[in-house]
Amino acid sequence: MMSAGLFQSTDGGFVSRRRRSNPMGMRHRFKENIMTKRTPATNTALLLAVFTILAVSAPLVLAGSASAAPLKQAKIIIEHNATDNDTGFQAFIDADGWERLEIIGPNGVVAEFQGKGTVNGLGLTELFFETTEPENAKLPLAQVLEMLPAGKYEFRTLYSALGGSEGSVSGIATLTHKIPAGVTLVSPKEGETVPPGELAVSWTPSERALDGSTVNIIAYQLIIEKDEDPHPKMIGKRGLSMYLPASVTAMTIPAEFFEPGTGYLWEVLAIEEGGNQTLQSGTFSTR
Repeated sequence: MMSAGLFQSTDGGFVSRRRRSNPMGMRHRFKENIMTKRTPATNTALLLAVFTILAVSAPLVLAGSASAAPLKQAKIIIEHNATDNDTGFQAFIDADGWERLEIIGPNGVVAEFQGKGTVNGLGLTELFFETTEPENAKLPLAQVLEMLPAGKYEFRTLYSALGGSEGSVSGIATLTHKIPAGVTLVSPKEGETVPPGELAVSWTPSERALDGSTVNIIAYQLIIEKDEDPHPKMIGKRGLSMYLPASVTAMTIPAEFFEPGTGYLWEVLAIEEGGNQTLQSGTFSTR
């Protein structure tokens, strides 16, 4: 997995990613935001890509040799933070040996990425990025959604394999604007100090979209992390992340996971059938 920090967007700005051990999953408030130089154009392009959608159609080979590797994954979704009341877009691509990537939406090009130097010669594979997440009080949700209309987004890659073959491969992802309401974290309570041993965590289900319409939740993601800076040589913090069926709203975490006298961050993401997700986060500590 490569960080977007290695890539320069074609408008001259730099696109960085927050560290994640699992693309389109681990989040956010708990992660270091290492975004560096960005131009206003880059900010706009990125904001167009953080609400996440998982729908992917079969890839389409546009040109190149018959041996061209298909686009493995192309995703674009919305992520809403119910704790901090902010919203953004996320996108992910997985393909073999690409040099340049274009994301084209209903209104034209959303973002472009280009490998440089030795990295470009090797070819790039995976790329995850997320936009800034403006507070809904400062930039209303309706205005954020206008930046990336619902519809189909083409992820088009240009590649040149080490063997010399060249071509263009693309895949289609569908973005919807249905965003699930967040869950309510039940146990442990916010800021609670829990006794040593195994811990039962629980939450209420998400049953509606933010607009009050019905929603089909396909999974919950549970994340628990130690409240500390990551080791300088590690990409992520010590913690756990698991995807659970929509019927599960509680989980028992074994005692071996916890350390005494330690603070923890936890969150639950409700994921609807289009891939969009809403997170609710909290804190607790051990005695």
